[in-house]
Formats: sequence, structure tokens, C-alpha cells
Amino acid sequence: MFYCPEKYETNYPDRNAEFSLLSGELPDKQAQVTLAQFLRYNLGFGMEAISGTRPALYQEVLLKACFNRNFSMIVGARGAAKSTIAAWLSFLIPIFEPNTNILLSGPTFRTARHIFNNLEKIIGSKDATLLRQCFTENPSKRNDEFFWRINGGTIRAIPLSQDRVRGFRANVLILDEFLLLSEDVVKNVLQPFLIAPSNIGERMSITERENKLIEQGQMKESDRTVFQSTARLIALTSASYTFENAYKVYSEWLDNIYSKEEVKHAKYFVCNISHEALPEYMVEKSIIEEAKSGAELHPSFLREYCARFVDGSDSFFSAKKMHELTIKDSESPCIKLVGDPEKKYVISIDPCFSNSPTSDYFAFCVLELNEQDEKATVVHTYMEAGKDLKEHIKYFFYLLKAFNVVMICVDNADGQFISSANESSIFQENHVKINTLEYDGELQGEEYNQMLNSFKSKYNQGSKSICFKHVFNQPSIRRINEQLQTWINTSRIYFGSRLTQHDSYDSVVGAGLPQFPFTDSENRGKFIVDLISIEDDLMYQLKKQCSLIEVKSSPTGGQVFDLPASLKRNHGANRARRDGYTSLLLAIEGAVAYFNMNRAVGQKKSASLWTPIMMGKSTL
Repeated sequence: MFYCPEKYETNYPDRNAEFSLLSGELPDKQAQVTLAQFLRYNLGFGMEAISGTRPALYQEVLLKACFNRNFSMIVGARGAAKSTIAAWLSFLIPIFEPNTNILLSGPTFRTARHIFNNLEKIIGSKDATLLRQCFTENPSKRNDEFFWRINGGTIRAIPLSQDRVRGFRANVLILDEFLLLSEDVVKNVLQPFLIAPSNIGERMSITERENKLIEQGQMKESDRTVFQSTARLIALTSASYTFENAYKVYSEWLDNIYSKEEVKHAKYFVCNISHEALPEYMVEKSIIEEAKSGAELHPSFLREYCARFVDGSDSFFSAKKMHELTIKDSESPCIKLVGDPEKKYVISIDPCFSNSPTSDYFAFCVLELNEQDEKATVVHTYMEAGKDLKEHIKYFFYLLKAFNVVMICVDNADGQFISSANESSIFQENHVKINTLEYDGELQGEEYNQMLNSFKSKYNQGSKSICFKHVFNQPSIRRINEQLQTWINTSRIYFGSRLTQHDSYDSVVGAGLPQFPFTDSENRGKFIVDLISIEDDLMYQLKKQCSLIEVKSSPTGGQVFDLPASLKRNHGANRARRDGYTSLLLAIEGAVAYFNMNRAVGQKKSASLWTPIMMGKSTL
């Protein structure tokens, strides 16, 4: 269903009818202008003629809307090709509007690069002969910027670091994954890009000419030329939660559309593209049927496939509460690649020894401890599938070098990872060995105190006797899930702010990463920029995994904490996983063990019942 308020209704002339009246041969200049007008008016046909790609009908509607509105938001279901639409717009707008500067951005540089790479792929396709002729030089690809000139303008993809982007100006701002951008970034960093119009020189000339005419009495002030704004902000996003900024902007733009008041200088377009609105050839019906089987009204299905915003406060681990516990952009502590030497850190490990891309993630979670208040902040995460064990061991070694680690908690089911790490060449060459201790969080009362005192007596950070294995069984699964829920509800666990928005971003990129010696120096800069983007994204994925967890009863009467059944049916490489959530459970268990160990008084030695004395010879 489409809705257009009366204030936006315009009686456009039927340009195709005008074109049909043309006959005979046209002068070259008129032929060129007429062709450009025809292709612009018939945007779907023009897209196919220029790039060799024919957009679907709904995509043609979206392209036209983004051309005709200053502020556009596309809320699309999974598979709605949002990034593809962004790539199409990045070359269509400069072709029909010369001297246009396009800025591609998102929560991470990887997001912006993805759109740019899609653009490059389209240009390189065999049917894009005309499109290739619009680009007279090769693209420039640096660690911190992708750049391409077209028709007097530019297409630029950049990382969203505040200091990095403030110097840029653009006429069109295309933002992918808008749900991950904060209100402060959008309003104070991104929207100011659009202030300067592309035709400043032309406007100055017209204004000066009209000033003279008004002075001479040949023109009235009311007859001045009204300059139409060509600035555009195009936001592409999946549906998220109603407490996030994406929904706030979505609601504000809808209010502007439905409002009867005329908006003079800005026009808005908002749409929700559900899986039901997509052409059949773009959707795997079997996947949709599996996803909604028995869970058609599940919040995750409504967000991912129906493009509907949901509340998100009714899950076992409240998504709203975790959002509130996320450190605001530019504040500390933020995500870290190297720890603060004066801080202490806990590492948790949820191993997976399969190198299949469809396997579970191998996950690490790093907590920065606040010993005074017995709180913690997630500052680093790792989730990888399909890699060899040696790659995970290398990353583990990096974490040990980069952070002042005081406790390690590892899943006992795959506890041999510690032994594998100790036996690896990189650990042995650097004389690093992790020793495991006995710790049982299921004990209570005096038994727990005795165990804790024994644990404390054997704990030694210098000799790396800092690791224990957690046994997952029915009682412990319930306990550590309720433990994490309590930490969230009582604000004891926080999530670090994004590094791309922090003041330390440039210093982190510039300083390099000497603790990670597994990339050559030539590619190290790009590696660090990519790693920062990955870390920012994984922090969001970690909270998302937690918010998806459901509690159900097992056939034996116990509790099961797992993903919704609709998500578990997908077994592909891009399936939903929960290993980041599991690593957070283990990290909290490690933090609890460390805090309790430090508070443990220890057993006092019992006094002797008798006092020995030296017996001398009798004088009798």
C-alpha cells in the first residue's frame, strides 16, 4: 500500500506522451538532452540501459522516491537488497545530477566498503558498457577511504570516526545499517554534511543579478528565485527496537509526512518492505516457511522478515536494558584492542574445534573489571567460524599480550583448548603456559568457602595459574543464566562504546598493534581499521544474541535457554548463533570467581592445644 499526502501531490506532465510526439532527426544537443530526460523519467529502463541491470518494480519505486525526496528511509526485510539499492543510487544520482558528491557511510567502515564494492562489481559486469564510460579513472582505495570520480562529482566511502568525517561535505548522504547509528552521530556529525549546496556559484550569480533588478525597481522581492534543495539523506536499515534511535527518526519522518502543515524546504519518504512485498524470485519460500513455522508473531521474525519495529523488553535478557547499559558514543570505557595497563581483565572461552563455515562460533569475551564496585564492562569480543584451531590460538595469545588478564574461564566440554594452546609453537616459543585450577560455582555455604580458599591459595598470576573450567549441566546452566540476568537488571555489566566514535580512534590506528604480530607491516593499517569495524559490529551482535534467548521447559522438567526454534532451523553459514552469549555467561562467571576470591578471608591456622617446653636434667 502506498500513501501520499495532499501536500506532496503534484501533477507531473506526461513526459512519455511528449517524447512520442517527437519525429524526424533531432540536433545533437537536443537529442542528448532528450535522451537524458527519457532515461531519467523512465528510471527502470534507464537503469537497465546504463548498467545492464533491470530493477524489480518495487526497487524502481524506491529509486524514484529517493530521487524526489530530501529524506528517505527504507526499512527492509532480510533479502530486500538494501545495500544493492544503495550501490545503484550512488551512480544514478551523479549521472543525472552532475557535480554531485556522494558519501557512503555506516556504523563501520566495512559497511561503507561493502556498498562501494557492490558498485565496483556492477561497473565491472559485462553488460555495464555505458556505465563504465561514466568513470574516467580507476577508484582509489586507501585504508581509511575509498574514492571514485564520476561526472564532475565523487563517490566516497569512509569510516565513521568523528574526527575523520568532519572535514567532508556531500550533497547526498547514503547511510546503511541506520539502526546502529546513534542520534548524536546522525544529527551532529552526519547531517551537517548536507549544509553546503552543490551549486553555490550559480546561486550567488542569480542572487546578485536579482539584487540589482530589485534595486532598479524591475523586480519585486516576492519574485526571487526559489532554490530547490537537492540535498538528500537516504537511510537504509532493518527494523529494530522501538527504544532505539532508528525508530525515533522513523516516527519523526512519518509525523512530518502525515502532518497537514506544509514543509517548505524538505520532503520525506518512508517505507517498510516486508518479505511479502518482495517478488517470488527474490525469496526462498522454504526459508520463510521455516522461519515463521510456529513463530509468525515472534519478535525476531517480525523484525527480520516483516520489517516491523518491536518493543524488545519482554525477552529473558532485556534488549532495552542492555541498550541502556551500553556506554554512549565518545564516552569511556570503549571497545579496546589493547587494554589499560592499570586495569584488570577477565577472558572467557567458548571453543569450537570444527573448521566448517556452518559450525558454531569460536568465541572469546573480554571484561574490564571495576574492582571497587564489583562491576565489569565488555571491551572486546571474538566470534569466528570456519577457521583452523591454530588461528584461534594465535588470537588467544594476542589477548594475553594485549590485556592484563587476571582470570580465564573456559567451557569444560572443550577444555582441551588450553592444553592445545600450551602445546602450540607460539606459546612454547614465548614461554607461556596457562595452568588450570579447580573451581566449582555450584557449591554453597561452607563448602563454597573452603573451595574458594583452596582456589585462592593456588591462584598465581605470575605463573599464569589463573584459569578454571566451567562444567555446563542443568543446575549450572540455570544458575549462570540467572546470574547474567541479575547483572543486567542491577546494572553490574556494561557494554563498551564504539571505538570508531571515540577520541582514541586515530591514536589506536596510528599506534599500530604490536601485540598482534600475525600480519605483515604493509597490510597492518588496513587490518587494524577492519578489526575496529569488526569489534564495533560484534558488540551489537553480542547483545542481539542475548536478546534472542528464550527459556523453555525440557521434557525432564528442567529449563532450556536457547534461540527461537524458527532461527535454529537454518543450518547455513549465515545462521543465527548464540556462542557470543555463551562466552558472556562464562565471562561473568570468571568475574564472580575473581571478586569472591579477593573477598575471601582465608582459614586461620588453629591454635595448638599444648605448648612444648625443653626438659632439663633433674637436680635431684
